[in-house]
Formats: sequence, structure tokens, C-alpha cells
Amino acid sequence: MARSWRRIASYLQGLTITQGPLAGQPFELLPWQRRFLAGAFGSSDIGDAALSMARGNAKTTFLAGVACATLDGPLLQPNAETTCVASSFEQARILFDHVRRFMQPVIDEDRGRWRIWDTAQLARIQDRDTGAMVRCIASDPRRAHGLAPALVLADEPAQWSPARAEAMLAALRTSMGKIEGSRLVALGTMPESDDHWFSKMFANDAVDFSMRYQARESDPPFQRRTWKRANPSLDHFPELEAAIRREARRAKLDISLLPSFRSLRLNLGEPDTLKALLLEAGTWERIEAVGPVEFDGPYALGIDLGSGAAMSAAAAYFPHTGALECVAAFPELPSLSERGVRDNVGGLYRDMHQRGELIIAGSRVADIGLLLLEALDRWGAPGAIVCDRWREAELRETLERVGFPLTGLVVRGQGFKDGGEDVREFTAACTDHKVRPRRSLLLRSAMAGARVAVDPAGNRKLAKGSEGGRRLYLRDDAAAASIMAVAEGQRRWKLEINRGRSSRRSHLV
Repeated sequence: MARSWRRIASYLQGLTITQGPLAGQPFELLPWQRRFLAGAFGSSDIGDAALSMARGNAKTTFLAGVACATLDGPLLQPNAETTCVASSFEQARILFDHVRRFMQPVIDEDRGRWRIWDTAQLARIQDRDTGAMVRCIASDPRRAHGLAPALVLADEPAQWSPARAEAMLAALRTSMGKIEGSRLVALGTMPESDDHWFSKMFANDAVDFSMRYQARESDPPFQRRTWKRANPSLDHFPELEAAIRREARRAKLDISLLPSFRSLRLNLGEPDTLKALLLEAGTWERIEAVGPVEFDGPYALGIDLGSGAAMSAAAAYFPHTGALECVAAFPELPSLSERGVRDNVGGLYRDMHQRGELIIAGSRVADIGLLLLEALDRWGAPGAIVCDRWREAELRETLERVGFPLTGLVVRGQGFKDGGEDVREFTAACTDHKVRPRRSLLLRSAMAGARVAVDPAGNRKLAKGSEGGRRLYLRDDAAAASIMAVAEGQRRWKLEINRGRSSRRSHLV
């Protein structure tokens, strides 16, 4: 499989970037990419290779380019398979999409030559003439049976499921044994554990070639020279530096974001011990409005419905002013005093009720209609209503029954995809002082108790049940409603700003 690395470099530079800020431009090899090609593919004596750096340095794009070189470039071997492995099939599809876009001009020249599997379960491209194939799969050892790759490209091994990572590696090693001279190339951020197989690739010359870009433990985390140690693309990608600066600013304000910053942006591979917190307590106290807040402009209404006798909540977020307010509802039974004893919060619920932050609606089940009418009375008709998928049909029916103005209902999932995006938008808005919550016992207690669950990729979503170290009795309904309202409000606010910029540009042309 070894070829002159300069031939591979020349091939990559003949590709065209198809997405992102550089779309339409030729693939320009960065110094770190040249160095890795020279080390990993410059000699027939080189077997396995490893590369680690922080997130956002175009590792996946580079990996996709190398995969393409095995289809119609200098790494082509007749009837050889290249297997690209990612943490999930969704991530594998991202890599596959890069490969397919790079290959599209060649495919368009002779469509009959290429076989393409692009389905919900398969992602493959094969050259009928040579038999060469690129296959993208998830890190599931059950899916690795029958493979016989000449080259394995492992994308972000640290994100693979801890329960399956070692088994997947064993399955890949077994399948590679079928092809003489097969090899594994792994690229990603450093794992949290030194016992992870990817970490071991960098220890004691465990592989033939390895490169690692990583900050030092003693380096100040918020200085550019520290960032550059872990981000070799920093001088070439202005958008990467802008993203790191934003995250650094937020991590300064909210200590719960610092472990994630150190792990993913400085590539320190540290345990994210503080990630269980949604927000650090000091962050919420800093943004709370001392005086009245201004309810001006269209607002997003977040609705979180509890089950049975549980709490339901509605939160209003006004992106033009940052104002955030929330109201919750309990049914009459059991009483607030009984709930306080059961939930170990004393008279907190009674105090919320006296302050008007908690209403009694319904007998044994919270009356959603009364909660919606309370929201309408307090804040008027919203610009958008956002809820989670659970009990969506019941909410729609209640909105129609009480005659609530339906200006558009946005439905969000509560998993790592939608829920993770909403948590990112919410925490970013809070740390950037784009949220000014009215001082409230309801919101303060909800944010103090809110926890997040974290997946292997570092994505954070609001924890339910006992996820993220969350105590089962904690009431996260107000937090959930607020997260959805702020996230949707921010998305619409950014869209409005972008439309305004486009309009101004069109007037200038």
C-alpha cells in the first residue's frame, strides 16, 4: 500500500472543497497534513499510524481525501477495500458524504463505472472496473463481520462507545489479518483514559508513526499560544480561531464548560468531571436582572409538560431584550406542603406560589389549558411555540381547545441531536449575556438542580431520570421550557439578523 507521499499530496490538491467557507476552492494541504502523509505513507516499512489534535482542524476532510486516494488515486489497489469507522453511523455518513462529494466529478464522467450504496444502513462506493471500494461504518463489532480491509481509517476513536471500543478494534484487527500488508490509520482527539487503545498508540513507540498536537497541563488555557499547540490549523482557519475564542470566553464565565474546552479544544483528554452541571451557579447569578425586565418584540414560548401530577412549565424568551420569565403549574392534589416534604425542598413550592411563579391548575393532573391561558395573559401571543415530542398531540389539541393563537409550533427531540443543540444555544446565550432572567425562585432552583448527560463526543443534553448524576426528585420542567424557549429565540434572532444583512447587501449592489 505504500506509495510516494508526494503523489498522494498531489492527488489531494487536485480535489475541490465542496462545503464550508472554502467551498469551491482547491484542497490546499496544510503543513501538518504534509508531515503526516510523509510519515504515514512515505515508506513501505510503515504500518499503523496515529494522529491526534483538537476538534475542528479538518481531520475528517483530510481522512475523506485519503479514502478517495484508494478509489482513483495513488493508494488504489485492485479489489482492495478501505473501511472508514466512526462512532456512529450518523458520523460515518458525514465522512461518506465528504468522500462522495470529492468523487462526484469522477463519478459524473462515467456513472456506469461506479456502484454506490447510499441508504439508511449502507454507505459504500465501489469502482466496477478495479473492484476498489470505500465502506463507511459505525464502531459496532456486530457490523464488522465479513470485512477484509486493506486499509482501516478510524475516525475519532475516543468517541466510540466505551463498551464496544476494544471489541471493535479486535474485530478490525481480525478482519485485517485476511489481507497481507493491511494497516490501520487512526485520527482523533485524545481519550480520557490512558488505557484506551487510541491512547496506547502514542505510548512507547506502539505504532510505526504517530503525531500528537496537544497543549501542556501547565499551559494557560485562554492564551492563543496554548491553543496553537493543539490546533495546527489555527493560522489557516479564521473561523476555527473565532470559535475557540467564543468558547474560551464562555468557559471563563462558566466553570462547568472548562473541562470540555480543555478536552476538546486543547486536546488534553481530561475527564469531563464538571459537565454534569447545566450552568455554574455564578453564571446564573451574574445574568439575573436586578430590576424589571423589558418584554419587547416577538417572543418564543417554551412548553414542557409533566406527566400525571408532575409539574408543567411555560417559559417566555424575548430575544430583542434578553428577557426570560417562567411560570409553572401543579395540580391541587397533593398539596404544595405535601410536595415540599416529599421532594425535600421544605416550603419552596409555597414561596413560589406566593410570588406568582407557580400556579395551581387542575385537581389531580395539571390543567395544560389553564397554564397556556396564564402564559397568554402574562406575555401575549408568542411569535413561536416550542415543545418536545412527548405529549405533542395533547398539546396541539389543548391549544386548539382554548383558542390559543397558533403562530407556529416547533417540535424538538430531547436526545443528543435536538436536545444537544438546544443546550449549546442556551448556555452560549447565557454566558454571552443574551439572557436576562427575571429574578425568580422557580428559575433559580431549576437551574441549580439542572444536570446534563454527556455522550462520548462531548455533546450535552438535559438529563432526565438519574442521568448525569441528577436526583430523581429534581424538577427540571422549568429548566427544559427555558432551554427550548431561549434556543428557539436565538435561532430566530440570528436568522433575522442574517436576513437584515442580506437585505442591506442587496441594496448596496
